[in-house]
Amino acid sequence: DGGVDIIAYRDPLGTTAPQLKVQVKHYPTSAISIDVVRSLLGVLVKEGEVGLLVTSGTFTSESKKEARNGHRCLRLIDIDEFIDLWIRYYDRMSEEDKALLPIIPVYFLKA
Repeated sequence: DGGVDIIAYRDPLGTTAPQLKVQVKHYPTSAISIDVVRSLLGVLVKEGEVGLLVTSGTFTSESKKEARNGHRCLRLIDIDEFIDLWIRYYDRMSEEDKALLPIIPVYFLKA
């Protein structure tokens, strides 16, 4: 599918490193394979480029190892970490972003 869904820069003109290349995969019932990780690593060719691979599922142990052992900077975020990050930074988000995935508190009573 081309490998990169989002390209982001630190500044509006895109002149300051690092350049962030993001790939998002919606695989809620399966794990991301090593081939997907290698595909994203393959587009990180310039000095200072950083990769981010986000999935609604998980990663295989081989794909995690490949991301760690690569000579390029690649960060993997699975569904559990995505939810943790969403909760951690929820208060800093715009109301529009909060509406995309609202957090609703659930309360428990002691017996």
